[in-house]
Amino acid sequence: MKKLSEFTPILMSYGDLLPSLIANQMVVVTPRRIYQSPFPQWYNPNVTCAYHGGTPGHSIEQGVALKHK
Repeated sequence: MKKLSEFTPILMSYGDLLPSLIANQMVVVTPRRIYQSPFPQWYNPNVTCAYHGGTPGHSIEQGVALKHK
């Protein structure tokens, strides 16, 4: 069974943090592929991720790619 990653809480949302990280050249927006049916269990077509260039499937708060960065 895969263990879920644990991240240290931060004092702001990742959505608020992202513009500062981009401005300071610490991260770049990384578009992801658009999933087709059948969708992964975590996939939510009603939300998009700013870190992934607005790709639908999860929010920036739910995603883990930026948190790993």
